[in-house]
Amino acid sequence: MILIIVLFFVGILAGFINTLAGGGSALVLPILIIAGIPSPIANATNRVAILLQNVTGSYRFHQHKVLEVGSIIHITIAAIIGAIAGSISAINISSVYYDKILAVVFIIILILMLKPHKKRSSLTKKLPRWLEFIIFLIVGFYGGLIQVGVGFIFLATLNLVEEFDLIKANAAKVFIVMSYTIFVVIIFAFSGKVIWKYGLVLAAGNSVGAFIGVKAAITRGEKFVKIVLTVAVIIACLKLFGVFKLFGI
Repeated sequence: MILIIVLFFVGILAGFINTLAGGGSALVLPILIIAGIPSPIANATNRVAILLQNVTGSYRFHQHKVLEVGSIIHITIAAIIGAIAGSISAINISSVYYDKILAVVFIIILILMLKPHKKRSSLTKKLPRWLEFIIFLIVGFYGGLIQVGVGFIFLATLNLVEEFDLIKANAAKVFIVMSYTIFVVIIFAFSGKVIWKYGLVLAAGNSVGAFIGVKAAITRGEKFVKIVLTVAVIIACLKLFGVFKLFGI
């Protein structure tokens, strides 16, 4: 019962962070692993929460009229295909150096995200759709395989290929992750790696966090999103580099 309560409140925090930025899974997975759940099963179980969180987020962003689905259909399809391949690979894969590599990726993404957003000039060509498709195929593969930090990657990538500020990029990210996670959950469920009791408790918490997160993003604007994003990346990097372990955390 204590674990259930802890998972619910961690889910709220993770849903809030994921909706505004990313990295919420870096909070959830350690809790599941500490509880004695093997990391592949923890990864799969967390996807149930990710799905419900992004259903809630997508609906809320749509209500506030900042979700533009028409312009991202092709990259959503690419991400779905990539995520299906990634989740199939995730069933039997492990990586020794994953945490350190991911931390470096987080830092690079933070630098990209905090750069001033510039409108494309007439001299700057928009990426061709086939190239956008390939880029999001790769990002989708990562999302299906690992998920942790994919929100950061989506925000940075969307900022490069579309004329989105952080609010619209967040809305697009939430919709794309929702779309591919439907298939990812099905794959993990059929592989028998989902603990539904924990997944649904996390899902309830994540959904509450997503509801609050969208409201905060809309009312407080892009500056607030950048602050949350920066804090989330720094905390994730400290954890991945093992700094918390020095303090027994």
